[in-house]
Amino acid sequence: MKIKALLKKAPVVVVAMSAAIALAACTSAAPEAEGGVSGQLVIANAEPVTAAYWDPAASFGLVDDQVASLVYDTLLSMDSSGKVSGNLASDFTRVSDTELTLTIRDDAKFHDGTAVTADDVVASLSRIMDQERSLAKSALMTPGTVTADGKVITVVTDEPFGPLENSLANVSILAKADIDSPDNFKETANGSGPYKFVSYKGDDITLEVNEDYWGDVPAIETVILRYIADADARNNALIAGQVDIATRVGPNYVAAVADNSDFSVETVSPPSQLVLLEQHNGPLADVKVRQALAFAVDREAIATNLMQGVNAVGFNAIPTSLESYSGADEKFAYNPDKARSLLAEAGFNDDLVLTLATSTLVPSQLEIDQAIVQYLEEVGITVEVTQLEVGEFRTTYNTYDLSINTLASFNNDPGFILATFVGPTGEAVFHFADPAAEELIATSNSTVGDARNSAINDAATYLWDMQASLWLSDETWSTIVNKRVLDYERAPLVGEPLLVNAHLAE
Repeated sequence: MKIKALLKKAPVVVVAMSAAIALAACTSAAPEAEGGVSGQLVIANAEPVTAAYWDPAASFGLVDDQVASLVYDTLLSMDSSGKVSGNLASDFTRVSDTELTLTIRDDAKFHDGTAVTADDVVASLSRIMDQERSLAKSALMTPGTVTADGKVITVVTDEPFGPLENSLANVSILAKADIDSPDNFKETANGSGPYKFVSYKGDDITLEVNEDYWGDVPAIETVILRYIADADARNNALIAGQVDIATRVGPNYVAAVADNSDFSVETVSPPSQLVLLEQHNGPLADVKVRQALAFAVDREAIATNLMQGVNAVGFNAIPTSLESYSGADEKFAYNPDKARSLLAEAGFNDDLVLTLATSTLVPSQLEIDQAIVQYLEEVGITVEVTQLEVGEFRTTYNTYDLSINTLASFNNDPGFILATFVGPTGEAVFHFADPAAEELIATSNSTVGDARNSAINDAATYLWDMQASLWLSDETWSTIVNKRVLDYERAPLVGEPLLVNAHLAE
């Protein structure tokens, strides 16, 4: 299929909406008993957990953070507007640009019955702040020290760190015993949160309510996180009542339920971008080649036609939804002639071959990949495509030159996205190491107050001008929710921390 035909094709009609009424009785969930804890909620995801290893500091991904946000506690919490308040910490005070004190609760217990202590909090934060550990979630924090005096925890960062409170709303508190014996994470997730880990069997992760939770006990007894790789199958399961919520759905599925009162759509989303990841350990190490790809791909056409205009197309290395976003001067607007010229300067004349991994991780990924392949072929680049199951894609994408993925902020702050490009994370995700980027991103993290937005923009613009990745557009994480799920809301985070406030209709 040629590009023009691909970009003008009609939206898919998924399933007749009248089927929703006829099949509503097929739901597997039991009704909630008034005033009690009961019922089962099934959430359908387009991806599996990264690995059956329940250390939330060691993995990225939607499902990983769904589990973490329900099974583990965080010191602070974030509401749907992004406001941060106390959680496992009953109160907190910003003492200075480098110091924060928190008082932890004395009534929280891990699911194995042991009390949550200051030692557990110190161990949990210290390992994340140790940048030499190469933990995935180290990008949430900055070097510093954590100490305890009774129930008072003091966090002191080596440099001012603007997003500290936001990060503490995402960093899970783990048992020190598990940190000291990490093989424990292979067996279970022993948190202190509102849900307990039960099992991971087949495509289902099952969680059950923690009746001994220190806070308000959730009304929904069982939560199942179900991996359904095929988008049509996932949506059909939602319409048939086999699942209650479908996450990160494409715009065609959102449009299909627009006039159906049995469903609502939640669009609170982490700041997120749809990107074509480029590995810098081959031809794409040359900035001219990366810039050529940027000129070769019509990003506006992809966003307008394949994503039906739900995603804003930006011109910088952070999402347009963030306050600190400011478009760069160079837009890398669609210009195939400019792309060919840059390729020639880099020594390629219709002889550049790149590999691309494709899957169904993000909405319309296959179609977007097809369009990109054709755009690159038009400027003389041959793309060898390998289609992978989502789980395999998640663990091998960085062995291919190109792969569509999402860069999302786990703590609702641009610093997290920028940190993806530096240190061990930058090496793992992009094979990217750039001292200038390191310095600019470090400055953006250590700047506080009104000057921080400018520092963030300097770092983001540098990455954009270097085209460290090919940024396609923002990505809005749309979630379709069955009307039987009441009071469901999302925080602008990757997981589901606010699911604890939901309940099921009788």
